[in-house]
Amino acid sequence: MTARRPPRTRDFVRLVARAVLPAVAATFAVACGGPQIARDGTVVFPEKGARGAAIVTSNGVEFRDREDVPERIVQRDPSEPWRAPIGFILPRSGRFTETSRPTVLTTTGLAVAMRPSDTRVPSWGGEVLVRIDVIAPAAEGTARMGERIALVLDGDGEDMQALTDAALAQLAARDRVMVVDSAGGGLVVPALPASHRSLVSAAVAKRLTAARARPPRDLVRALRIASDFAIAGAGTKRVLVLTDGREHLVPAIHDELAKVSAAGVIVSAVGSSPNADVNGVAAIGIDGGGLVSSDAALEGRVAAVKTAIVAAGRLQFKNVILSFAGTPAPSHVIEASGGDVVWRLDSGELWLGEVHAGEARTEVVRVSVPPWVPSERFTFTVTARYDDVTQVEPEETGTPRVLAAELPCTYDDDIERIANSRHGDVIAYASALATLRRLDAAFVGEGVRREGGLDNLARAHAKSMTLLARDTRDPAIQEQADVLNALLSVTSK
Repeated sequence: MTARRPPRTRDFVRLVARAVLPAVAATFAVACGGPQIARDGTVVFPEKGARGAAIVTSNGVEFRDREDVPERIVQRDPSEPWRAPIGFILPRSGRFTETSRPTVLTTTGLAVAMRPSDTRVPSWGGEVLVRIDVIAPAAEGTARMGERIALVLDGDGEDMQALTDAALAQLAARDRVMVVDSAGGGLVVPALPASHRSLVSAAVAKRLTAARARPPRDLVRALRIASDFAIAGAGTKRVLVLTDGREHLVPAIHDELAKVSAAGVIVSAVGSSPNADVNGVAAIGIDGGGLVSSDAALEGRVAAVKTAIVAAGRLQFKNVILSFAGTPAPSHVIEASGGDVVWRLDSGELWLGEVHAGEARTEVVRVSVPPWVPSERFTFTVTARYDDVTQVEPEETGTPRVLAAELPCTYDDDIERIANSRHGDVIAYASALATLRRLDAAFVGEGVRREGGLDNLARAHAKSMTLLARDTRDPAIQEQADVLNALLSVTSK
């Protein structure tokens, strides 16, 4: 294996995570315009006219000169873990100027839109992020109308994450979801379209695993926030409390529940652990308006969640699998924000499972790119395989179907050209997932996460999307920027 040659740093300061990540946005804003302070305290004055790209590494952000072409990593053992030749490539200014165009796989009742982060890929090898939007348009009578659903996390039940994911899996494209924590009565996730369920799930996971002292519970305040959100819109209004049932047998909670119920909000409660306090859980469900589960088995409590939140619609497709094969080969799905990843000899697969009418979900996958010759073509062939059960009963096997499309790319050995052509909308969405630890190594892996995380880098990406939306006058880009900013404003605290 060839050792990696260190990048040149004569034109840029080597910034490290602990010293720099809290000021990444400011650093990118000034780009290479002024003096920078290195980790050892020395002051570096970048040369004017430097050509290259910013590289996010385990040490922080570095500059890579376009003349310093990275050397390929030769893997001699197929079981050797994947390693990229260099860190994550960004425009030197930190400002994205390009957005993706979707390639769509479509059939009756199902559309899969794929947006790659790159059309120019490194000739020394690397990886591409692909945003995948799975949409199942609902025919008349096959899906319910949109609902406003608030999840309240009440306690530290060991199955809280599994129950949250079960609830999110029931949601549809027209639903909006919010998550509130009774610990302090604070937001976990602001109101978001339910298609971003991987973002929501990741935010909940981050909150549940946070190594910090949790403030005292305030279920009354949490219920008030949840009900205010539910009442604000049209359609069915639901609040689902996932609780261990402890510390809450007080009249104030019953009074608040009575107000919420009187406002037309359906309140349900499910025990968040096998040993949830039965009396406490029962106290949260009121006068038949709530669902109570004290089943010791997780399967029983998941079933209770699915009863509380009606599924998006009729089951349409089963065993949905997306496979990624590269030419030249091999290409592998290294990581995914949701679903199950399977490695094949020269390709990779993402298992998405069942899709219901009216459902929508967005995922991001990292796919490896093998090294090859500059200016040559590289193509991802994406194949969707699934069982169509639209014409049969849900429990039957269905009809196997296959769809395929190509994502064309070009190999390039100019790192500046690669950086400037990257698609900011895909990268910004992925950086939010990485901040929430759903794509752990998408940017720099464990090194920077140990040094304080990527919160500021993700905010810089979201800001870049806001500026790009302003320049292009594209409301879709602005909507994505708003989603990311709203999420990061809550989860970065």
